[in-house]
Amino acid sequence: SVALSSSLSRRSRSPGLPMLQLAARCTTGTRRASSLGCRRRALCSKPPDSAPPSKVAAGLAGLAGGGLGSLVGIGGGAVMVPLMTAYARMSQHQAVGTSSAAVAGVGLSGMASFGSAGAVDLLASAALASTAMLTARFGARFTGKFNPVQLQRAFAAFQLAVAPMVPLKGALVRSSKQSPGDGVGGGGGGGGGSEAAAPPPSSTALSPERQRELLQLAAVGAAAGFASGMFGIGGGVVITPALCLLTDMPHTCVLGTTLASMVPPSLVSAATHAQMGNVVAAAVAPLLAGSAIGAFATAQLALQMPEEPLQWGFALFLVAMGGHKLYSLRGRV
Repeated sequence: SVALSSSLSRRSRSPGLPMLQLAARCTTGTRRASSLGCRRRALCSKPPDSAPPSKVAAGLAGLAGGGLGSLVGIGGGAVMVPLMTAYARMSQHQAVGTSSAAVAGVGLSGMASFGSAGAVDLLASAALASTAMLTARFGARFTGKFNPVQLQRAFAAFQLAVAPMVPLKGALVRSSKQSPGDGVGGGGGGGGGSEAAAPPPSSTALSPERQRELLQLAAVGAAAGFASGMFGIGGGVVITPALCLLTDMPHTCVLGTTLASMVPPSLVSAATHAQMGNVVAAAVAPLLAGSAIGAFATAQLALQMPEEPLQWGFALFLVAMGGHKLYSLRGRV
């Protein structure tokens, strides 16, 4: 009885004890929920105490990506994304999302430059873009399943996989020019540079062969659109070899059609990434300006320069960057 009375007296003297225990439990639950929320936000953003992304570095990354991409017929995202993560202080998710907006600028500038020379097959680019627009959104959403390290590793593996496809595209173009009965190159293509821009295939007479060709290009566009959304690229590394295999376009028309087809899916990808919070708004303008200037300037050179050395140099550049990134990520999860 004495023990019972002492216990009751202790409880009566500290009526706030149960409330304190309840408050402690609530605080612990709040901390756990906050920790989970921070982990989710960390997938798409830098730590709050890190420096803001560099606009100057983003502009220079756009200049390099747009210039190199337009020379070999891709959007330049494979160059811009690693440069922005290395020098512009962006996370992998931010670089992928912001690059999507710049790739659209590269495509528009390159399309204007090649289009002025009559080197864009609008019907083929429409077939590619029609399905790429649908799958680009899924590719952008798919990035949410990866943490920054996993996405960087996947992007590096993608660089290594697509590097040989750039010179392969050039080899396919050269073999098509040497095949019997291939009369493209009519405007004076005798020697070692790129052939003169020939008009694209007629888009008015839809023969059965042309219809089959457009259906095949639509299937290619679906794969290119998913890659565009997931990696922040234009999909040119998928489209250009396919155009060489499935069509008889000259080299300049392949480049112009590729650049034109990447504009709609890149816009869809950029809009989706913006909804996910992956686009650094302050870096979009300098990145767009740099990529547009680089793409327009080098597209004029691509009409005259021999492309084989550029293609091999670009492939080696991708291998070096992808290999270095995989080596730097070893042991990290």
